[in-house]
Amino acid sequence: MKMKRIMALVMASIMGVSLLTACGGSGGSTETTAAAAAGSETEIQPTTITFWHGMNNKQEQSLTELTEKFNAENEYGITVELVNQGSYSDLQTKLMANAAADTLPDIAQAYNNYFTDYVDKVVALDDFVKNDYPDWDDILESYRTENSEYGKITGVPFNKSTYLFFYNKTMFDELGLEAPKTWDDLQHIGEVILEKKGLAAIGYDSMCDMLEAALRQHGEQYVDETGALFNTDGGLETLEFIMNMYNSGYARLVGEDNYFSDSLSNGMIGGYVGSSTGVSYISTDIEGKEFELGVCPVVGDKTNAAYNAGTNIVMFAKDANNQKAAWEYMKFMTSKESTIKWAMDTGYLPIRTSAYESDEYKAFMEGDITAQAAYEQAPYGFVSKASFTGSNEIRNVVSTTLNELITDKADAQTALDTLVAAINDVLK
Repeated sequence: MKMKRIMALVMASIMGVSLLTACGGSGGSTETTAAAAAGSETEIQPTTITFWHGMNNKQEQSLTELTEKFNAENEYGITVELVNQGSYSDLQTKLMANAAADTLPDIAQAYNNYFTDYVDKVVALDDFVKNDYPDWDDILESYRTENSEYGKITGVPFNKSTYLFFYNKTMFDELGLEAPKTWDDLQHIGEVILEKKGLAAIGYDSMCDMLEAALRQHGEQYVDETGALFNTDGGLETLEFIMNMYNSGYARLVGEDNYFSDSLSNGMIGGYVGSSTGVSYISTDIEGKEFELGVCPVVGDKTNAAYNAGTNIVMFAKDANNQKAAWEYMKFMTSKESTIKWAMDTGYLPIRTSAYESDEYKAFMEGDITAQAAYEQAPYGFVSKASFTGSNEIRNVVSTTLNELITDKADAQTALDTLVAAINDVLK
């Protein structure tokens, strides 16, 4: 009954998700060529298109399997060449450099804020959707909204995720602790685990996303193109909670591990907040450190708010034939069957209502605690709207500044003043 109740709630208000949209508005020749390609009756000629991505491990394996299926089964002789660019940061840097050199790939994964400096190179997809995507309305509304943010359709949703709380359930059970639901719960868990185990109870894979989520949970705003919006009493209260958690030892920074999945796997922390897809990196059976994994929605305060993330696939191809070929692949990767396989393989979320409602994915969710937690959290997921010139630099500055403040054990007022000043300096 609980699962049915969650399903009904989610499908009624499903997912305010996705990240920072790639800006649309391909100017001049690129947009004209896209419209011509979308409306052309000319059959697609055999071609090879290049897809730059940042997927690794199980995610890359699933992406490869889906792409090989497309290459083998499409009727046009289209071959998609996958090019792994490493991390998201590496991908973003290479896209920026190739945009300047006018040597972008046919398609690529991208967050919206990658394109603030070269939005004219993104191919608008409106005509493709209008002429050759009859089930566009089946894509979750929030994803369609995200990809239409700038008045044109600038991409299709791909690897969508939400941030969840992963924890050592064996440790929690031993200490009589339950999964946290509120800030107070999290503080109590921190006190107990520090006292009994000498460990921090929580870490955050993304410091800037943690800050925005905490502000929203406390009813505050984050940033816009004018600067920081949390220089308020509520902003100070939020920083008091955050800094107390770190200064008391209830939370810690990730350090050299980069992601907390390794720390949790090795019994070095009670739990952490990270992407739903990160579950594939958690090991629960390391000899001498075996434990049962727990997964639950992130905590709330005045309201619930959970950060959602994930890229879209965007098109840069200039050649009309390659545009049509790329579109065939984009349709394939966002089909019901593909998104179900992708979600079950990787821990990412389906992008279609029909996928969520399918018997196959419902059965999968019944046996997957990460999928259940993501679904339960879906009604109050949010996506940052910080997609403007300087927004990516703000993400980096906030993460670096928070790390420094926590290392220095700063008080809440110092943390607030320093973060506000750092954000505003970016936009001067």
